[in-house]
Amino acid sequence: MRKLLYSPTFKSAVLLGILLLATRIVSAQAMVTAQRSIEVAPFAQASLLSPDWGPTGNLGYTAGVDVTRFIRSSLFQPALEFRYTRANGTTVNERSYAGGIKLQTAIHGVHPYATLLVGHGNIDFNYANNGYNGDNSLIYAFGGGADFNVTPQWKLRLDVLSQHWNLDPYTLTPMTLGVGIAYTLPAHNRRVQ
Repeated sequence: MRKLLYSPTFKSAVLLGILLLATRIVSAQAMVTAQRSIEVAPFAQASLLSPDWGPTGNLGYTAGVDVTRFIRSSLFQPALEFRYTRANGTTVNERSYAGGIKLQTAIHGVHPYATLLVGHGNIDFNYANNGYNGDNSLIYAFGGGADFNVTPQWKLRLDVLSQHWNLDPYTLTPMTLGVGIAYTLPAHNRRVQ
């Protein structure tokens, strides 16, 4: 037994075991001890709206905020999104307020996302149709887009959204295309236990 303890093979095996154990301990020390937990990112964008009523598109704006809850080891990060869109045109003016779920991921500085929103919409007609000057509706919207990192806080944002309005007896499906910016509010990271 004593001869085995002093053999070069045994010493090599013990040394290899210590090195393997040491690398495991070192990698445990190198693990991230802090991570983002919640991110708040207001955004603003210029919007081109196809109102689905009349021959022209409307120019307007969209403003909103995303509140993202980061989940460790998840491919997609869930967020709550709230947005207000206003677009005026020659035929109609539209306003919508919506909120819902946003799922996003990150691929080398690009953050593609999909949204599913519900809210309220108002439409005002610039030309009265037999006393019908405007209407409102519960709206459903789905869409997507991407945020592109410019700096750690600033992102360029491209967005498309399809809405569904039920104005009995009419059904409208306006589309918006938006280009804008998003800003991530600085926050202190919380330590993960």
